[in-house]
Amino acid sequence: MSRIGIMGGTFNPIHKGHIQIAQSAYEQFDLDEVWFMPNHIPAYKANDQIVSGAERLAMVELAIKDIPYFQSSDYELQREGNTYTCDTLKGLTMEHPEDDFYFIMGADSLMYFDKWVHPEQITALAQILVAARDHSTKKQLLNKITQLEQLYSGSHFHLIKCAEIACSSSKLREEIHHHPELSSNYVQQYIDCDVLEYIRQKKLYM
Repeated sequence: MSRIGIMGGTFNPIHKGHIQIAQSAYEQFDLDEVWFMPNHIPAYKANDQIVSGAERLAMVELAIKDIPYFQSSDYELQREGNTYTCDTLKGLTMEHPEDDFYFIMGADSLMYFDKWVHPEQITALAQILVAARDHSTKKQLLNKITQLEQLYSGSHFHLIKCAEIACSSSKLREEIHHHPELSSNYVQQYIDCDVLEYIRQKKLYM
């Protein structure tokens, strides 16, 4: 039996904040692996600026290549239509019935978790690990967790303790667009150098 963290997201592009959250979850919840799983078509995001699934998966693989307990997964990229976490977890638990799953999300996602498709199925299939964003306070998160645990019987939500994350994929895309030579300090600080070289070669976000 393994304890597997699922790090879902668009990863458009993946950045060091994603890695930091996954590393903190791995250490604090005694996970055996963390699977980075890019979305196919994100159900809750406009996709006009999203590069291809193959490109996002390639960037993930470059970003995590030196960390043996981090794995990339194209599980959601292989599916048709919108990406729903409940369906992903159903499939994973059927394929890996002996494993325990921990779904990793940001605080912004937690605040509207009850609006997701079948949240009651998600909480039945995985424990939820929540990373605080800098614009959310611990008190707000704890209040929301209390509300959700009352709403979904038997659910388990946990806070991931990690440093404030000062970067976002949207800000990185904006910086790359305005500095296509990739000279921005912000971009160089938060994107892995191999990922940055891939963005340069493919001319992504420019």
